[in-house]
Amino acid sequence: MRTQTVRRPVNPDQLSLLQQVFDAACAQHQISKSSADGEALALILVNSLQKGMNEKEALASLAETLAQSR
Repeated sequence: MRTQTVRRPVNPDQLSLLQQVFDAACAQHQISKSSADGEALALILVNSLQKGMNEKEALASLAETLAQSR
């Protein structure tokens, strides 16, 4: 049987946080927000936040790692 991960809804403050982290990573690494890389980064950030990663530093570090590894 597969374990299901609980994903919490994103509130407006969290959405603002995600937008800040996403915008900074895209600008720093010259990632087009509408590209496949941009969409993948956004999806991973949202999923990570929904699973409990809600500190800006942690999300920014994740975004940095993902952007560098693309």
